[in-house]
Amino acid sequence: MDNDKDFSTKVLTVIKNNLFEIKKSLFNLEDCVSKKDFDALQQNFDAAQNSLKNLQSEKAALEYEIASKESEIEGWKQQSSTLREEILNLQNELSRSANSLRQAENKIAALENSLQEKILQLNSYAENYSELEKAYTSYKKLSDTTKFALEGVFGAENSPISFLAGALHEGHLESLFDYVATSINNGAPQNEIEILRGLFDFAFDAANYGRREKIFTRLDTQAGIDFDNDEMRKTSDSAQSGTVKNVLLTGYKYSRTDKVIKPSLVFID
Repeated sequence: MDNDKDFSTKVLTVIKNNLFEIKKSLFNLEDCVSKKDFDALQQNFDAAQNSLKNLQSEKAALEYEIASKESEIEGWKQQSSTLREEILNLQNELSRSANSLRQAENKIAALENSLQEKILQLNSYAENYSELEKAYTSYKKLSDTTKFALEGVFGAENSPISFLAGALHEGHLESLFDYVATSINNGAPQNEIEILRGLFDFAFDAANYGRREKIFTRLDTQAGIDFDNDEMRKTSDSAQSGTVKNVLLTGYKYSRTDKVIKPSLVFID
């Protein structure tokens, strides 16, 4: 059917292009044909012209439709490209969300483990409340100046529980050791030094208490041994060299690695 239409279009095009000559020929032949035959030819010619106009209109309509479809296809292509970009962005966002979720889950797991450790410690101290009460009572006997200086370790003097919370915080242990060592070096009253030593012992045990594996170990520093610069430091009034006469504050190290955290404070005679 398409071939017939193409052929008709071609014929009509030829007729249109040679319309003048055809008419001229027809009119020259008027005397050779009857009026009836001539009129029939004229009607056929007019019909051919109408068909040509109709075909041209159909062609224009088809071209317009094709242009519209091409425009729609281009729009679909753009939409497809936009959708692919949105999908890629969503996939990237999903990947980031998954990573954030994994990090959050790891943090929650770490916090849960830490909470379990604290619960074990609190339960253990609840069973041995007398030790806490003894340490808290001795802490209250310190001077106001000393208690103020130790608020960063034990908090304000509110209750035994808040005092215990500060002692359980292993990060406070180094600050407490430094304060006790400085007090000894600066010649603080002997009764306060004894209380401070006891408080450090309590905090040290608290940091390890209730754990499946102890974090810290005290150094084995004894009187009568030679000075060891790796595990000891001298008081300000010590001799330049010699043997350990007194261990004023025993240092500590990590249990697993044996790395010294705080060397023992000793007096060299």
